[in-house]
Amino acid sequence: MPHPETSRPAPQWVRTLVYLGGHDLAKVEAVAASEPDALCVDLEDSTPLAAKDDARANLAAIADIARAARSLLFVRVNGGALEADDLAASEGLGVHCLNIPKVEDGRAVSDFVARVADVGGDLAGVLVRPVIETPLGVIGAYEIASASALVAYMGGVEGGIYGDLGGALGYQQTDDGVETHYLRSKVLMDVRAARVPFPIGGGTTARRDVEGAVDFARRNRALGYSGVHCAADPDIVRAVNEALTPTTDELEHLSSLVPRLEEVEKTGDHVAHLDGRVYDLVALDRLREQLELGRRLGLVGEAPR
Repeated sequence: MPHPETSRPAPQWVRTLVYLGGHDLAKVEAVAASEPDALCVDLEDSTPLAAKDDARANLAAIADIARAARSLLFVRVNGGALEADDLAASEGLGVHCLNIPKVEDGRAVSDFVARVADVGGDLAGVLVRPVIETPLGVIGAYEIASASALVAYMGGVEGGIYGDLGGALGYQQTDDGVETHYLRSKVLMDVRAARVPFPIGGGTTARRDVEGAVDFARRNRALGYSGVHCAADPDIVRAVNEALTPTTDELEHLSSLVPRLEEVEKTGDHVAHLDGRVYDLVALDRLREQLELGRRLGLVGEAPR
């Protein structure tokens, strides 16, 4: 949840998170037109070293682009000496979430949160997404996810041999991403145990077409991920958004079911017996999240007050 001293919006369901180098404004504009739920300006690996200053200078314009596209603004900062400049450039732009690169233990998260607090301004209490990019990060995922209440979107992703995890593990990419099924499942279990509200998984398999991306997104959603780290392709973003949106029938069912379950919840019971079916109320949070996504997208009316 957001830091209590800020009025920052709460974490929300993110179907598509797209990483883009901050130096290429034309590409950012093209991808933003497809309205990804979250647009991440990657000041780290996606931005060449010689273009870091240009990317920072573009952040204000990208914040405007993200706002117009109704996309949450994420920023992945560099580690080490470049981090302070990245944080300074991000202040005052309404950043929703800062992505921390190559996190391998909980101390890295808590130390980062403390450094952000020192920057102050509207970064105070900003949400964070530790990026799991190494085998040690996979092993320490629960500790990492538990290190701060500001961790909101952590998950495990697929990537090729030229990515950090692929290069470290040496796996061979397949069309369906089976080679990372364990690591995505393991990280998901850890982040759910740590009560991270909206885990984002996914990534890019060896298959790069729209149909392949949609299939992989659905596989990640079936595991329990809320959304996916999505390729920077407008057609893929649109298709994945559609694939991860609850259907009209599903939302109508939830609109009827959730209030009935909430009435049972008020009694203190943990199980509801409705229409000949047993509902464990532990599922209510997930159902509410889906219903709130439908409301945000204008597919469901506002909840009665």
